[in-house]
Amino acid sequence: MSSMIEFHHPSLGVVRGLSSSSTTQFLGLQYATIAAKWDPPILAEGAADIPLDGTKIGPTAPSPPNAIQMEFAHIQKGLPVPSLEQSETECLNLNITTPAGTTPESKLPVIVFLHGGGFAIGCNAWPQYDFKRIVALSIAENRPVIGVNVNYRLGVLGFLTSRELESHGYQANNGLHDQRTALLWIRKNIAGFGGDADQITLVGESAGGVSATHHLQSDLPLFKRLVSMGGTNLLMQPLPHEVTEATYKTIVDRLGLGALSPSDRVKALVQIDTQTLLLGVRPSDALSPSVGGVVDVKPHTYAEIYQGIAGALDLPGRKWCQEIIVGDCQLDASILSGMINHSTERIAASFRESLSRSLGSAAKAGLVLSAYSISEDISDGQALKAILRFASDICFFVPVLNYGHCWSGQAFIYQFNEANTWDGPWKGYANHILDVAYLFQNYNEYLPESQRGVAIQFAKDVIAFANGNPPWAAFKWETGALNSRVYGGRDANTSGKVVTVPGPEPRTERANTILVVMASIPADDLARAWGAFMAGF
Repeated sequence: MSSMIEFHHPSLGVVRGLSSSSTTQFLGLQYATIAAKWDPPILAEGAADIPLDGTKIGPTAPSPPNAIQMEFAHIQKGLPVPSLEQSETECLNLNITTPAGTTPESKLPVIVFLHGGGFAIGCNAWPQYDFKRIVALSIAENRPVIGVNVNYRLGVLGFLTSRELESHGYQANNGLHDQRTALLWIRKNIAGFGGDADQITLVGESAGGVSATHHLQSDLPLFKRLVSMGGTNLLMQPLPHEVTEATYKTIVDRLGLGALSPSDRVKALVQIDTQTLLLGVRPSDALSPSVGGVVDVKPHTYAEIYQGIAGALDLPGRKWCQEIIVGDCQLDASILSGMINHSTERIAASFRESLSRSLGSAAKAGLVLSAYSISEDISDGQALKAILRFASDICFFVPVLNYGHCWSGQAFIYQFNEANTWDGPWKGYANHILDVAYLFQNYNEYLPESQRGVAIQFAKDVIAFANGNPPWAAFKWETGALNSRVYGGRDANTSGKVVTVPGPEPRTERANTILVVMASIPADDLARAWGAFMAGF
């Protein structure tokens, strides 16, 4: 049971929170204000003479009403859901979880979590992301941490942009601007909650990992350490202007605003009610980070990230982000399976034809198909799984290696291989999102004992990292010491076991197939070919 407390913050004044025997939570604290739904975030200052109510979950950003069930469907296991409200202007809030009894003098390391959801769904109060159990575990480990969950704008309100909108004062990438503002609020105020603003670890999963790597573009240091789980900026390249212009035109036409003058169209668009606006959006609309905006998002190639220090990499965070953990799930591409713009019928043939067009050569396409045993005489189901293995390699595994190379000596890489035990299409596979579900400890009651041990060890490793302790041996490309941390496995001999292996070996359950293919076809070409297939070309 939790009880209400009044915490005295040195600059925010009295903050009401909920305290239990091991943790205290401050919920729904507003980190920024928005005058209107498309306006930029303004850092919230607080008023020391007015108590802040941190006893209730704050509103989330507008998104599909069944969003949490969509994520549960992919995890294949739900949790009890709290009452959640949406707001277009009150959604920029965060939740802080501290060890009970923490004071402004405690100076504890801080873990900030950016949720995934393809920039379309997600919420800081979803039960799978609750920090209480990680914080309690950190206390038991004598390495206490503070956890922070952040909301940010999603979908059309977070990422719709165009030259027309920008000419009327609306900048691109509201969602990333929100995240940056949250990080600035945390740096300014977390010491008053007992945190150390110089010991912030940013953890991002999927789209949250994409976001976290975009924030490395900042000249201003925003965090000291980074954990990227199943997603980097190589997974979702920032949208070019041609795509954002086409998306904008499609949506305004769908809303019946296409015939208006530019000024009248922008005025009508920003005044339209949010529910009508959401009805005018389709899942296929390109609404994700684009080039530019306050965060100054820039595209990066696989080759640039791989070259790292040796190359001319325009990534300021390489200087101020001291250490990274970057990892993947064995079948992370499970999340992409429903986004492929091709019928699953004769999918091997469709994949061959698409690769031949994109790579400009039937021989190059044949090299990929042969390497991944994709042929037109296997079942469509087998072909899809083989195609997803290729996608997992190029979209998730290779970026892990490239970021490891870029931070060589200061990087820690992991492979999450523990198989999903819950019924559904991904049972028996380490599918996307499973690593973050394990990390927060909120599924422990539903896991067999050995898998619960994997979850606990994973969290212990992240806690150690946030405290500045190497969680395992660092990745060192120059000496061939990959030092991969492997969580679980798909068979009886590996399930429930956590090991660190010094180099490529069968225990990682990652073959060198993609590296062999990349010897003939550059990773950037393979990634573009996969993107074209996803888009239906």
